[in-house]
Amino acid sequence: MLKSNLNKQEKLKIGQLVGDLQSKDELKIASAIKALAIHGHATVIEPLITVWRSGLSGDNEALLIDLLQSLKDTSAIGPLMEAFNDPKNCSIRRKLLVTFWNSKLDFSEYLADFVLFGIEGDFLDALEAITLIENFEVIAPEPAILESQLLLKEYFGQTEERNEQKDVILADLAILLKDFSELEGTDDLYLE
Repeated sequence: MLKSNLNKQEKLKIGQLVGDLQSKDELKIASAIKALAIHGHATVIEPLITVWRSGLSGDNEALLIDLLQSLKDTSAIGPLMEAFNDPKNCSIRRKLLVTFWNSKLDFSEYLADFVLFGIEGDFLDALEAITLIENFEVIAPEPAILESQLLLKEYFGQTEERNEQKDVILADLAILLKDFSELEGTDDLYLE
């Protein structure tokens, strides 16, 4: 999985693998993804996401998703969230979210990012967001809970036309956040 510190030889190897990843040769790309699963580093997240965004064959996309879902190094969380929040990656954001909830990494600190994704997206985005949040293994930090509750309060305070199905999901999310805040001992900011 991803290593934290790299020596000169490892940097050269990763540079070569990133070059292979960016080639148009499907076999080289597959080989690079497999090798990065062993020799990778958090710095390769961005090139992996760039290649994913630009299009991969079904087999190579599956390899990349498997790699991301198998990550255990917490240094990968920051680059993954940068990729998730980068507007250039909007075409793969839902897929990224699915890899997050299938991984063993703790994304609870980014609760508000996922709530905002559900609010700004369509019904399926909201569904993926609540699925990820329901599967958090730890309760999100208090500031993330409070920010998320404010986002939902603002959303439900709008008078413009909204999607009824999405509203049901987001209302369920508000209840989940209320449960989180009770477990954390914080005040619930979501007022029904």
